[in-house]
Amino acid sequence: MMTAVSPDITPDVPLDKVRLLIVDDDPMTCRLLALQLDMEGYHCTTISNPERALEIIAAESPCLMLVDYHLGRHAGLDLLRSIREHEEYEYLPAIVMSGIDRRQESQLAGASAFVLKPFKLPELVTLIQAVLDRQEA
Repeated sequence: MMTAVSPDITPDVPLDKVRLLIVDDDPMTCRLLALQLDMEGYHCTTISNPERALEIIAAESPCLMLVDYHLGRHAGLDLLRSIREHEEYEYLPAIVMSGIDRRQESQLAGASAFVLKPFKLPELVTLIQAVLDRQEA
């Protein structure tokens, strides 16, 4: 079940669904990605305002974040760094997405992985699962 976060947050998620947070400044990208990942069995919360990320992370307790490198006037890596400053979110897995190869910069900022856009859904799902598997190990 896809949840687009505006003012209300839905904490009732089936236990068998992994919670993902998608942060992208393009609401259409958020909706499409969330819809596709929902069909793969994930529960997705989306936000297009990165300033609300910490609030949503606290409310939703995602297992993993997908963060766009370019967030309008905000930088996705700045968001990631600010999240990493909070002890309780220091190890929250994050995959950075970008149309330009920013792999090294993303890893230095604390990303668990990087995916180059455009990507195919199976590639992203495999990457998400690999990151989650590493987190559990």
